[in-house]
Amino acid sequence: MKTSKTTMTEAESWNIIQGMIAEAKQDFQDDGFYYLLWGWLVLAASVSHYLLLTLTEFAHPYVVWLLMLVGVGATVWRSVKDRKRYVKTYVGTLMQSLWLAVFVAIMITLVAGGTKTGFHIAYPVVLLLYGVGTFVSGRLFRFTPLVIGAIGIWVLATISYFVPFQIQLLLIALSTMIGYIVPGYLLKSQYRGS
Repeated sequence: MKTSKTTMTEAESWNIIQGMIAEAKQDFQDDGFYYLLWGWLVLAASVSHYLLLTLTEFAHPYVVWLLMLVGVGATVWRSVKDRKRYVKTYVGTLMQSLWLAVFVAIMITLVAGGTKTGFHIAYPVVLLLYGVGTFVSGRLFRFTPLVIGAIGIWVLATISYFVPFQIQLLLIALSTMIGYIVPGYLLKSQYRGS
């Protein structure tokens, strides 16, 4: 039995990789849905938590974070719907794995870290994790607004270690504006233009 061995040139390999990234970029970008969904939910929850904490006597102002369940449901729904439209790519799988890992790390940080050491320590770590996912996504797809947003999130995460908990809530809101909502609308605009 004779086997043939084909050797790819560096340019051919690079073209294949670029094609995979372009395909996954189109699949992942779609209309910025995930960034807008999570950006607006986190913004609403953090501002609501801040307002309930500072302006009312409500005993459980953190209850507004249950809004994240809407995000989980919408993400699962959209992922199942999108699975039927797109071919599975290596880069697409990488992105799903990255954000799943970020989500799990955030949940562990909030549940274990938040209850053990306090949310004033957990929230800055959550911001750092959001920044990692956003930065890697931006670099992978060469989308500068995500990279800039991630750097902004990291700056705000650093600042959040040195401010009271109530201010951390506002920094979370600001970080979602620069890291998720603005890039999400830019993605949406780019998608409509393509």
